[in-house]
Amino acid sequence: MADEIPVLTRSLTLGPLNHAEREVLARIHGLLPDASPGAEVGAEAGADSGSGQTPRPGTTPDATVVLDGTTVRLGPAATEAVLGLLGRLASGAAVTLSEQDRWLNTSQAARLAGVSNTYLRQLADRGEIPVTYRGTHRRIHPDDVTAWVLRRERERDGTAGTPT
Repeated sequence: MADEIPVLTRSLTLGPLNHAEREVLARIHGLLPDASPGAEVGAEAGADSGSGQTPRPGTTPDATVVLDGTTVRLGPAATEAVLGLLGRLASGAAVTLSEQDRWLNTSQAARLAGVSNTYLRQLADRGEIPVTYRGTHRRIHPDDVTAWVLRRERERDGTAGTPT
């Protein structure tokens, strides 16, 4: 069923950064190829060359992020994503970030919930299951269907008021 679920995206474009901001990023060791503090940052840094990282053989890049006093050490996949983003911004590129979410149509949601299409549409129209419209087409997030099924099961078991 996963292949049938449409993917909807939301996106945000960042950059290009001004020269001063790119200079700050250029100070990060290994972010840009052959970039040293004070080196010129621009198109010659390779905007199309991927993240610009040149890790030493046998090493894994490490990233620790501090935001509003909270320090988080990122795992390898997140580190690669952050360094790739920063490398592209440092090279003068504009970057578009997109978020992908899987959504169900009413037939797919009805199958997941184990109810008829008509009943599921009624649930959505009554607001019992949140729905998003793409034009005239209803789209329902799988997590919302699962939450509705769990609520219904708790109500049937008489445990609707007890925390999970």
